[in-house]
Amino acid sequence: MNKYLFVFGYETPPQKRNNATHGWDDEDSMAVFIEAPSEQQALERGHLIAKNFVGALFDRDFSTGLTQDTNWDENAFAVWIDNDYAKNYSSEQLRAIPTVEYGEYPDIAAMITSKYGNPALTTAGLHS
Repeated sequence: MNKYLFVFGYETPPQKRNNATHGWDDEDSMAVFIEAPSEQQALERGHLIAKNFVGALFDRDFSTGLTQDTNWDENAFAVWIDNDYAKNYSSEQLRAIPTVEYGEYPDIAAMITSKYGNPALTTAGLHS
């Protein structure tokens, strides 16, 4: 198996609201290492991971009351395999990126908490 860094863009619930209100195009990104037989299979698995990540992100946004009203697949966010990740990320950043084998999912709740904190502990939900 080869190890691929899958990177994907998405909107957080506050970004989705603010983008619609102000005509902005803000988005965030996330990465996950996928051990897969081929780059194409890593991309396919990455799409499923991204879709589930965004669905979980919207389920957790307590500030807006939004639920899974967004479909990551339909929004044409950027996705790519970063073949130069050793150059593009520090060793500290690379250690923080979860790794999964093809067919598995990372701990999506932990990924969200790592990036945004615990929204259950705030009244504002995800950081705007």
